[in-house]
Amino acid sequence: MKNDIITLAAILGAIIAFAAFLLSAQSPVSVEALVGYGSVLTLLGVAALEYRISWRGLFGR
Repeated sequence: MKNDIITLAAILGAIIAFAAFLLSAQSPVSVEALVGYGSVLTLLGVAALEYRISWRGLFGR
């Protein structure tokens, strides 16, 4: 249980550090575009998990 909390804290800290880096660095890609693409990919991943979509089912056996 304690390892789970430490792992979660480390992952959240890494995400926050990455977000701070993105906000401070000058990039040709905007943060809004990255958030948009990330949210779409997350929704597709959740839909795949929810409906149990597999690559075999999509492209045949």
